[in-house]
Amino acid sequence: MSQLIKISLVSAMFAASVQVTTVQANEPDVTGTWQLQDAEGAQATLDQAVENVAQEMNFFIRALARPALKKQTQICTQWQLSRPTSPFRWQCDRLEADVISLDAQKVLLKTDEEGVAIFATYQQTSDSVVVILESERGKRTNTWQRLGENELRYTAMLESEKLPTPLTWTLTYTK
Repeated sequence: MSQLIKISLVSAMFAASVQVTTVQANEPDVTGTWQLQDAEGAQATLDQAVENVAQEMNFFIRALARPALKKQTQICTQWQLSRPTSPFRWQCDRLEADVISLDAQKVLLKTDEEGVAIFATYQQTSDSVVVILESERGKRTNTWQRLGENELRYTAMLESEKLPTPLTWTLTYTK
């Protein structure tokens, strides 16, 4: 009888460890230091994204809009991403790192230099981590998607009622 209990206990422990492994395998692993792949083409990618949005605007507003949109786009030559168990931490180049709890649902992240409150939400899919930043000016969705062992795709999308269409760009990084 005790032999049967031991076998059942071992089976139950094995099943539990398989379930835990499956859950961890479904979580995206974007942790690491990621370097921009195509530095020369990155600026052209951002310029094209700005131009695509500017072309949708009134002709008289375009000249004013382009510099404002370019200010909102930035090229991170390096992303440092870490996700221990909690929280998620992301850092672009040498800028100050931002941190958000994995269960964050629209929490105050920080206040910008003009005193505007920026709220953040954390989401994840099976292969990506998404951080949504919102303020009275609009919304920025940052997505870090693991493509392979050493490849990461970063997509940023800026939305605002002042924009005729979202400003979106995608860059690729390697470890």
